[in-house]
Amino acid sequence: MPADDASPPPVDPMDLRMGDVVRLRKPHPCGGYDWELVRLGAEIGLRCVRCDRRVILDRPTLRKRLKTFVSRGAPLDPAVERALYGGEAER
Repeated sequence: MPADDASPPPVDPMDLRMGDVVRLRKPHPCGGYDWELVRLGAEIGLRCVRCDRRVILDRPTLRKRLKTFVSRGAPLDPAVERALYGGEAER
């Protein structure tokens, strides 16, 4: 494949942001359903809103267990997004 035909990096269909609060399908043993995203990467760090316990889930597991977004964190600054993903961001 020639270097001229560089395609953009794959984009994860889940638009996750630091500070998002998500509701999972099953409750945590403390009884809480809501989790705050505290780490983003290949694995996602979550903090239980009710008891502050932290867990790490891989993206496919989170995608399967996710029910809904309770609240959204702040979006990335466009300058930071360009630095991370290069070129103009398509959103």
